Amino acid sequence: MNELTSTSGDPVAEHAPLVTVVIPTRGRPALLLETLAAIVAQDYAGPLEVFVVHDREEADQSLADLSRPGRRIVPMVNTRTGGLCGARNTGVLLSEADFVASCDDDDLWYPAKVRLQVERLLADPTLLAVGSGIRLLMGERGDVEWPAREPLVTHERLLENRVKELHSSTLMMRRTAFDAAGLYDEELPFGHGEDYDWLLRASRVGRVGAVQEILADIRKDVPSWFRDKWLNTATALEYLLDKHPDFADRRRGHARMLGQIAYARAAAGERRSGARIAGRALCRYPAAPHAWLALAVAGPGIEPRRMLSMSRRLGRGLS
Repeated sequence: MNELTSTSGDPVAEHAPLVTVVIPTRGRPALLLETLAAIVAQDYAGPLEVFVVHDREEADQSLADLSRPGRRIVPMVNTRTGGLCGARNTGVLLSEADFVASCDDDDLWYPAKVRLQVERLLADPTLLAVGSGIRLLMGERGDVEWPAREPLVTHERLLENRVKELHSSTLMMRRTAFDAAGLYDEELPFGHGEDYDWLLRASRVGRVGAVQEILADIRKDVPSWFRDKWLNTATALEYLLDKHPDFADRRRGHARMLGQIAYARAAAGERRSGARIAGRALCRYPAAPHAWLALAVAGPGIEPRRMLSMSRRLGRGLS
């Protein structure tokens, strides 16, 4: 176990494991500063090193000035495939810590996040990764609280449900989990769903869990690289469906993926294609909500983003 002594010098800090935080970033300096401030403010007694991986832009070396005792910020550039997966892998491969946490450059951690997740991983050596409950910041539409439903998440559940509390900004993983499950898939189109793909692989070879308490704010009130890029989303989901053939063994999960693809294609203006794929989904599982939403969007007068917002406010989004 890697051990670094905190400047506090107390026994707990001296034996608390090093945690690496990997933050891919591109073109959002103001939001990134807020994210870093929340990480530096963690109440975890042990040391944190924060790898800020700039993707297709120069590294902002001034960010290192935000470091504090036991909180080292290291700006760097993505040295692998351009995009989200390569940026995450750049940080993972440089880490020598016991635990690696991922965070997006626009989300905010609660002070207890790292401490509670490290405690959970230390208490259960069989866990490869843990997420946490989240709160969706929806701006004028109001926030949505989304605690984790259960402490353990099976591979079967992940096939049937995206399990959004296992979000890229909540995950903490053993560094050795990447030896077992592999790195993030740099061939994944547009890097969309990279954390979901990794979790599907990890849950086949080990156990995945969650701290049920809400420990992160996920911003849905700021521009996203994926917002309104419906064809990118559809292409990535089709890739995942082909990559993970065990979806076909779960009628509900298979219908969910087909329904999401249908929704994305209909929202992109491919209404006929979206309706056809929605029909395939309903043949697999007639109660598939995504397929019905896709048929609604394929008709006239429905605005896709408003439909997505309404589904989030009702509870679990389009997962």
